[in-house]
Amino acid sequence: MSEAGCTEVSLGFESGSENILHVMNKRFGPKEIRQASRLLAEHDIRQMGFLLLGGPGETKETVEESLSFVDSLSLNALKITIGICIYPYTGLASIALREGLISPDDNLLFPKFYMAKDLEPWLRETVDAWVAERPNWIY
Repeated sequence: MSEAGCTEVSLGFESGSENILHVMNKRFGPKEIRQASRLLAEHDIRQMGFLLLGGPGETKETVEESLSFVDSLSLNALKITIGICIYPYTGLASIALREGLISPDDNLLFPKFYMAKDLEPWLRETVDAWVAERPNWIY
């Protein structure tokens, strides 16, 4: 990739928690993310990571696990999103419907976001504290 002129890659790994990656139906884990990040760094390819926090199954422990994990990577920047946009006809929409967060009549063209129970305001306060010490992290 670097020989072809690639200088930057966006890594949408969403979480650093094995459990949350499984819930999100990702087919990779923290080990693979770490390996990709290391290879990109070895080839001087800049990296921007993306975290989605607050989805189904998310807990204070998995949030801390994700934040610690991304802090250990060689990322040049990190974008954190709190809450996950619910798109129609997705697995997340089914979960949100079952949990009563949306109704069958909701027009999801007007965004609604999934947030795991009991995480707010703790999640925002925690992310604020981490971001305050890391100028290359935004949300």
